Amino acid sequence: MDLDKSLAFYKARMADAANFTFTFVGSFDPAAIKPLVEKYLGSLPATRAHETWKDVSPQPPAGVVEKIVEKGVEPKSTSTIVFSGAFQYTQEQRVAIRAMANVLENRLRETLREDLGGTYSVSATPSFSRDPRPEYSFSIDFGSDPKRTDALVKTVFAEIEKLKTNGPTPKDVADTIETFLREFESNTKQNNYWLSQLSLKYEYGENPETLLAVPDYYRKIDAAMIQAAARQYLSVERYVRVSLMPEKK
Repeated sequence: MDLDKSLAFYKARMADAANFTFTFVGSFDPAAIKPLVEKYLGSLPATRAHETWKDVSPQPPAGVVEKIVEKGVEPKSTSTIVFSGAFQYTQEQRVAIRAMANVLENRLRETLREDLGGTYSVSATPSFSRDPRPEYSFSIDFGSDPKRTDALVKTVFAEIEKLKTNGPTPKDVADTIETFLREFESNTKQNNYWLSQLSLKYEYGENPETLLAVPDYYRKIDAAMIQAAARQYLSVERYVRVSLMPEKK
């Protein structure tokens, strides 16, 4: 990374606000903030250069990649397993992959931490995007005793196979629906939630009113949806597994 190049890039972006979109949320009177918008936003520079973007992001590796990195002296390992691939960017699939992640994370926590005592915490985190291309990433992360790392990784894959083969239990489904509905209720009381969601809806050309229908999608979560998501997004034919181990003396 070159500092001068980075600063020049930033200055170039800030030199033209013609294509900027500003989103406001909260308790305010539009008429009252109009003079402030005219003063502070209306005076921003605008060259109207009509720029566009190009995809310069790297493609995730195909197949299976496994690496061991030996750095540091702390007697602890950190492991990450990442699944990735093409994604159908719809509300249904966004809910499905999140529901599956919730079930899998709970199961991994019970198995790795409660049953085996192998880690303090484990996470299963999905992410997805529409641009520059529709794709997803699903990351499983945990720390452990270096001597137990390989055995715990095998346990993770065993739990994945159980979910793909047997699907979730009725309790798994009910708990997930309850969690999502509770999170939605909490989120909709926060300005930051509305700010990010409304900005995304505008950027992607989606109807912002669909945000109010999100709970309806949550109530449609069932075992078949979660099992199908596990089979689709957790392919053992395509993943990256990296473990950080302490340096050998």
